[in-house]
Amino acid sequence: MYQHQHPAAPLPNLQLPRTLNRPAFTEVQRDAILAVEPNLGQVPFEYIRKGLHARGEELMASINAAKVPPQLPRTRLPASFDIAPTHGTPPPTHILAVQSSPSSGRPVSDAVFLVPTHHIVLAAHCAHIPRLPVSRPQTRSSGAFAVPVMPLVVPHAEAFAPLHAFLVAHRLDRLMANLLPVPPAMLAATRTGGASAAAGPFAHVSAPQVATYLAASAAGDKMSALMALTRTVSAIWRNACALGVFDRDLWAALDFSWEVILGAMNMVATGAV
Repeated sequence: MYQHQHPAAPLPNLQLPRTLNRPAFTEVQRDAILAVEPNLGQVPFEYIRKGLHARGEELMASINAAKVPPQLPRTRLPASFDIAPTHGTPPPTHILAVQSSPSSGRPVSDAVFLVPTHHIVLAAHCAHIPRLPVSRPQTRSSGAFAVPVMPLVVPHAEAFAPLHAFLVAHRLDRLMANLLPVPPAMLAATRTGGASAAAGPFAHVSAPQVATYLAASAAGDKMSALMALTRTVSAIWRNACALGVFDRDLWAALDFSWEVILGAMNMVATGAV
């Protein structure tokens, strides 16, 4: 475990949980994987995920190469997008039209976020996602692929992209860049003291040290800046819970970030920084 330190005093006028609750583990559905990749029927789930992680950069390159608008009104969503072929990478299988659920407590927006994806990534990582419709993008006479649009409702649509990128590429450093505005070197130091991978990816990191930096470097109204970070972490956490994502490194990143931000808020609230 990373070095853990509870805040010394309660935070004033803030209703924030001390920890992020983790739902009971649920494995992904074999039927969901079979629906999109029948040849993986006998392959263990963990082996499927490791294989996807090994191809993460290839799949991410395919996603980044797919030129679609970042947002569109729901009323203007087409049934598919034409995606130009790229050398050496398969096209995305779906364009997700991601919108926030009405239960998120905010007015329902007409805009949806468009995120290209590969169906096997979602099927192999998301235990609670509805069974995905099979997609075999058709080739147009122009050579482009017609990739279908699929609606997806999550608690916080604007926070889906960082979670999705992590599921595809499994790059913890990129995820942390979205969660904590600290120098990457603070989180990427070599493990010391005989810490093993089983101890978690932040076993070598001092949470109080990172919290001190975060509190000292927050610009403007420090508490407001830190509260904005809690909203980002909370939004990604809610999306992960809703989709049924139980990746160990993802949860370690969320837990560590939450502890660091609360520690920084306590330092600001008590005048320690």
